Amino acid sequence: MTEDLSATATTAVETVTALATEHGLRVIYAVIILIIGFMAAGWIARFVSRSCEKTGKIDSGVSAVLAKIVKIGVIAFTIISVLKHFGFETTSLIALIGAAGLAIGLALQGTLTNVASGVLIMIFRPFTVGQVIDVGGRIVIIDDIGLFITRGHVPDGMSIILPNSSIWGNVITNLSVTFNDQRRINESFGISYSDDMGKAIALVKQVLDADERVLKDPEYRVAIGALGDSSVDILVHAWTQRADWFPAKLDLNRKIKEAFDANGISIPFPQRDVHLYTENGGGAKG
Repeated sequence: MTEDLSATATTAVETVTALATEHGLRVIYAVIILIIGFMAAGWIARFVSRSCEKTGKIDSGVSAVLAKIVKIGVIAFTIISVLKHFGFETTSLIALIGAAGLAIGLALQGTLTNVASGVLIMIFRPFTVGQVIDVGGRIVIIDDIGLFITRGHVPDGMSIILPNSSIWGNVITNLSVTFNDQRRINESFGISYSDDMGKAIALVKQVLDADERVLKDPEYRVAIGALGDSSVDILVHAWTQRADWFPAKLDLNRKIKEAFDANGISIPFPQRDVHLYTENGGGAKG
């Protein structure tokens, strides 16, 4: 009886030892994989971040997001590998994660659109912080560019928050960036049909020649642009440095008006002839 108990105990110890050895090695192996996987995730993430910074073409916010995505991907792959090592069926787990990701993506569709737009803005950089843009007919000075929203303020000082999708989905005009750092003034001045067109054009040219901010190259253009309903429209194209554009534009409008007034050139008001007819068939009254 004693010998039987001793044999049973020995067998049990051997079984436990075998199981402990087998599963202990698996646990140790899993721990090693996890350590290596987490270390590799951090190393690869840093490598991606440094590589993006070295290019000089990718915004720091985008590089941080890419590094984070890579790190999460490596960690997820490591965990799935460990689970598969212990005999778990990872195919169904991967399918479940995919379904959950799809559901989350549909629920956060608008948010993810903003994120995608933010990433594209940071990659292609149609504008940067401090620049002035025209987006959807609204003038905005950019204060901060984020993944979800872009913060800025309008010229009168009011703060504005724009979802990134509303920016990327519109035509963006960067008013702070011009060709050769020059910008053209485009104006049209109407004069009366009874006025001397040659004299009016000569007065406009005198004003342009007297303003040092108006560039000689490219040469300005003054010509009859259109024959309007109530006026002869004189087209004025004049180039300035970008920094001089707005003050020069305001001054030229004032000086040309003053030159016209001083030389008898009138800027007509829109006019319309109205004819009235009586009910008894009488003649028209103008």
